[in-house]
Order: sequence, then C-alpha cells, then structure tokens
Amino acid sequence: MPSLATSPRRVRQAIKRFEKEVRGSPGLAGRLSYARAWYACRDAKGRWQFGPSKFVGYERLTAPEYIELSRKGLNGRRTESQLRQWFRELDPSSKLHERLSSLLSAFLAQYGKAPSSKMRINVLDEDYHELVEDDRGVSGSPILELIVAVAESLPRRELKHLRSRLKAIAP
Repeated sequence: MPSLATSPRRVRQAIKRFEKEVRGSPGLAGRLSYARAWYACRDAKGRWQFGPSKFVGYERLTAPEYIELSRKGLNGRRTESQLRQWFRELDPSSKLHERLSSLLSAFLAQYGKAPSSKMRINVLDEDYHELVEDDRGVSGSPILELIVAVAESLPRRELKHLRSRLKAIAP
C-alpha cells in the first residue's frame, strides 16, 4: 500500500498528476463517476483542478497502480481522514460549491462521465478562507462557470472559433 499524503504540497502535486493520468488512462477515466469525495485546488494560473480522495490522498500514485489497488480495496476513510487536516468540505448550498460543481461536471464530461449524486467537494483551507470567508472571487451563474470551464478545456483552434462566435452575438 502506498504512503498517505504528507503535506498540502504533495496533495497539490497529486491533483495535478491525476489530471494527467486520467487523460492517458481509459481505465481510470471509466471510474470517475464512482468517486464521491473530490478535492480541489487552484493551479498557478488560478484554474481549478480536481482529484478523488483515493487517488490524491496517497503519495505518487499512478493510474495503473490506482486501478490495481482499487481491485484490492483502497480505503477512502484513511485518505479522507488524512486530507481533512488541510481541506474543508464545501456546503452544497454555497456559491463556491455551485461553481466548483459546474467545473467538476465539465471536467468529467470530457470523459463522458458525470459526478456521483453523493459527490462532496473539498478545497484547501487557504482557498476556502480566501473565497468563502472573504466572499471574494465567487461570482457568475453556474451556467456561465460551466461555459468558462468548457472553454478552458478547448484546443486553441476551437477556442479561437468560440471567441469569434461570441463576438458575433454580442451587441
């Protein structure tokens, strides 16, 4: 069994690695809808990234290792207990939860998946304090946030086409 995550920095690295691993692993992508506990943080450009607890709660996990260990029964209780010291679960009625739920849905939709109906979203304490307690950076309707999330995932050529289409409908 791999070691549990030892720091928020390691979890950030795991979340970043998860997004790369899922792109190259149909087996990992096929399991996306089963994850209930999602962990989110912002990258250097301020974009939200996501990873499930059973992946990001362990150090240096790869897609093949995750799939193999899942067959043997990875323990989400252990990872969630470890991650709880650095992350905070979002209230489902909060604006930040709405926004991140839309972004997570857009991320999963790239793989033909949707979040579990029992999904929970957790953010790093530092992000929580900045965005929820200070009530900054949380704006826009869920549909707008979804459009932005999808736009961020488009290849450059399609993004250019989207810009020209949006300009055509703007007054």
